[in-house]
Order: sequence, then structure tokens, then C-alpha cells
Amino acid sequence: MKKRREATPKYLAVMSIIWGMLVIIQSAQVMYTPYPFVRVINLIAIIFLSAAIGAFVREIFVLKNKEKI
Repeated sequence: MKKRREATPKYLAVMSIIWGMLVIIQSAQVMYTPYPFVRVINLIAIIFLSAAIGAFVREIFVLKNKEKI
């Protein structure tokens, strides 16, 4: 069984930027779509993407604190 690699701050920062761009794109789609169903689905997706970004940022702070200790 392979050992899992530990996430680095650089990897987490890149992933946060990618997820952030996805949130921006979906937010624009929510603003300009005329269909309410599409808006609701995209808003739900934006909420989950934002939670993922928050988790990545939290992990960056945890890694920084782990390196100081």
C-alpha cells in the first residue's frame, strides 16, 4: 500500500486558486442565467465549493503552525 503524501502549502494555495476561479465562473453563470432551476443548482454548487476553499485555507494555517512547532 502506498503511503499518502502530506499536502504542502504550495499545493493547497494552487488548489485554492483553482477552486476560487470555479466559484467566480459559477457566480457569473448564476447572475446571467434566465432559468431559476439552473440558478438554484449553481448556488448549491457555489456553497460547496466555498466550503472546500475554506478547508484548503484552514489546512494551510494548520501546516504553517505545524512547521513552527
